[in-house]
Order: sequence, then structure tokens, then C-alpha cells
Amino acid sequence: MFKKVTAALIIGLLLVVGFGCSKKDESAQNNQTSSQSQLPSGQPGVDSNQGGQPSKPVNVKEVAEKVSKDLDAKFPGDWSVSGTTLKKGSYTENGNYRIVDELAGLYNGSMVSIFVGQDRIAGTIKDQTGQRVLAGYPTPDSVAKIMESGEALVAPGGAMGSANYQKVFLPIKSKGKTVAVISISIAQ
Repeated sequence: MFKKVTAALIIGLLLVVGFGCSKKDESAQNNQTSSQSQLPSGQPGVDSNQGGQPSKPVNVKEVAEKVSKDLDAKFPGDWSVSGTTLKKGSYTENGNYRIVDELAGLYNGSMVSIFVGQDRIAGTIKDQTGQRVLAGYPTPDSVAKIMESGEALVAPGGAMGSANYQKVFLPIKSKGKTVAVISISIAQ
């Protein structure tokens, strides 16, 4: 009888320890995932599809045409870049944020960033103090692809709350050369 009780206690103890370890591993995985993205709260993942399939795919050509038409009407002139300073006609986006705010208004619940090379020079995401989040967060891999190819693309953008997002990456060209990239996370 003593051997049966001892064996049962040992098995029970092993189960408790094993269950505790699996919870610890799960917690470590969750912490690793959140530390990898290092995005401010309220922004879907960089290049991941954390939220499953969007309800309606984004048509990149329609988005590009809508963005181009809107920006040309409100900010006439050609794009130009000097260092990391982006201009459209006589307007400079760095530090002003009118272009990203304008584009965010085109798609309800969207988030917009503009990259010159790997530098985020404008964005709609703000931290808890209301400051624009530009540095210290990873640049999506898609930005480098667009800078090289000059072609627009749609990538999964993850989820935030109950909304799935798709990220549309649009090249900004000056004299036929891609000089910057617009990223628009569109809620589905």
C-alpha cells in the first residue's frame, strides 16, 4: 500500500512540474514574440500575418491611384529627396506630417509611414505622450524590396483587436528612380 501511495505522489508531482514548465515555455514564447516586434501598442506586426486572412483583399493598383490622385491635388509638384529630407513640390514632409495624416484619412482606421531608405521620416503612430514614433522600431523587410524593385506590393499586416490589416507598400519616384516608400496599413 505504501509503495502505491508513494508512486501516485511521484506521478502527481511529475505532472505538476511538467504542467508548470509548459506554462513557463508558453510565457517565454509570448515574451519573445512581443520583444521581436517591439512596436508601440496599437500597431499591427511589421511583416507578419498574426490575424489570419483579411475579409477583402486590397487592390494595390486602386490604392496607388487613389493615393497619387489625392497627393497630386493637395501637394502639387514632383517628389525629391536630399539626404533623408522628402519634398513634394515646395512642401517638406519631415517634421510636418501632413502627407501621412492626409493618407490616413483616405482609409478609415489606417496607419501610414514614409521611409527614405531604411529611415522612417514620417508616420501616424504616436506614443503615450502624443509624440510621433519614428525611430527605434524595425523597418519592414518590404521597404528594402520596394526600394530595389520600384514595384508596389501588398503584404499581410497582422491584427489589432478584431481588425485584420493589409500593408500596401508604394514606391515614391523621382525622375524614374525610387527614392522613398509609403506604407499604409489598411484595416479590413
